[in-house]
Amino acid sequence: MSPKRVLQALTDQHLLDSKQRAVIQSVEDNRLFSVHWELRSLLYAGILLFTTGTGLLIYKYIDQIGHDLLILALSVVCAACFAFAIRFRGSFSTARTHSRSPFGDYALLLGCLLFLTLEGYLQYQYTVFGTRYGLVTFLPAILFVSLAYFFDHRGVLAMGLTALISWIGVTVRPLEFYFRGNLKDMTVLLSAIALSLVLMVVAIGLDRQRIKRHFTITTLTFAGNLLLVALVAGLFNFENRHLVFSLALAITCVGFDWYARKEHSFLFILMSTFYGYIGVTYLVFHYLHLREEATYLYWIVTGIGITVYLSNSRKIELSKQKE
Repeated sequence: MSPKRVLQALTDQHLLDSKQRAVIQSVEDNRLFSVHWELRSLLYAGILLFTTGTGLLIYKYIDQIGHDLLILALSVVCAACFAFAIRFRGSFSTARTHSRSPFGDYALLLGCLLFLTLEGYLQYQYTVFGTRYGLVTFLPAILFVSLAYFFDHRGVLAMGLTALISWIGVTVRPLEFYFRGNLKDMTVLLSAIALSLVLMVVAIGLDRQRIKRHFTITTLTFAGNLLLVALVAGLFNFENRHLVFSLALAITCVGFDWYARKEHSFLFILMSTFYGYIGVTYLVFHYLHLREEATYLYWIVTGIGITVYLSNSRKIELSKQKE
C-alpha cells in the first residue's frame, strides 16, 4: 500500500487530523531516496565496457599502434588502478573492511581485468609462459585470491576461484552444462572433486577461525557447484561407477541440505535439490525404461513434489530469519 493510501486510511479512521496528515505528507514528498545500487550498477557496467573496448582496440588497431606501446599503456593503467586501490585501502582486519574511497573497489576490479588482458596479450604475442599454459590461469588465480583477502573484495575472490577451477582443466561452459566437455576425463574429474573438497575445507576452517567469514558463502558456492557438477558428470559419463557416484552425490546433497538449514541459506537447498533431482532422474530413466505414460506421470509428480519442497523450505527459512 502506498504512503498516500495509508494516510488516507488513517484519516478516514479519524486517527490523523488534516494538519498531521499534511505534515507527514510533506515529509514523505521531500524524503531523500538512495541511488546506491543504481550507481554501483553503472560503475560496474562502465568497467565492463572499458575492458571490452580495450580488447576491441587491441584487436582492431594493433598494427597501427604497435605492440610495445599497447603493452606500456596497459601496464600503466593497470598499475595506476592497483596504486589507487592501495592508496585508499582500509586497515586490514579479519572482519569485513571497506575502502576509504567509494571508487577503491572498482579500481581494484578494473586493475584485475586489465591484468588478465595484459597477461593474455603477452602470452599470445610473445609466449612469455612458453608451453606452460597452466601458469596462464594459475598466476591470476593466486594473485586474485590474495588480493581479495588483502582488499576484502568478493568480486575479485570470485575471479580468483574461477581461474583456479580453470587451472585444473575444467572449462566453464554453461550451454554444455559441463557434461560434454573435459569432465569425461577421469583425471580431470577427480581433480575437480579434490579441488572442491579442499576449497570447502579451507572455507569452513577460515570461517571457524572468524577470518573473512563473509567470504565463506562465496567459496562454498563455487566449490559446491564444482563438486556437484563433477559428481553428476561422473554419473553421466562412467556407467561402470554408477554406484560410487550415486552414493557420493546423495551424501553431498544431504550434506548441503543440512548445512543450508543450519545456516538458513536457501541457496544451498536449491543447489542440493537441483543436482540431486538431475541425478535421480538420470538413474530412473537409465534403468527403468519408463513408458510414455509413466514418463509424463513422473515429470508431473516430481515437478509438483520439488515445487512443494522448495516452497516449504523457503517458508521455513524466512520464519527462522524473522525469529
